[in-house]
Amino acid sequence: MTRAEISQRVVGILVKTFELDPADIHPESRLYEDLDLDSIDAVDMFVELHEITGRRIDPEVARKIRTVDDIVGLVESELASAGAAS
Repeated sequence: MTRAEISQRVVGILVKTFELDPADIHPESRLYEDLDLDSIDAVDMFVELHEITGRRIDPEVARKIRTVDDIVGLVESELASAGAAS
């Protein structure tokens, strides 16, 4: 999966799960400040990301996620790790 495809999937999750307008979602958008997500929303988002990666996101890593681009990078990294482990 390319970075653009990952980005598209992440935006899709944000739109579907949190009813956000896709026009408001940019790589630099901050999850909590710009998109008004809260900690419960973050948990829901990581459940959805598990569907993409097939891996549980490390809570220490999850705490460092701040922007949409951070999520894309995390998914990209998790997919690369899963591919290397196969």
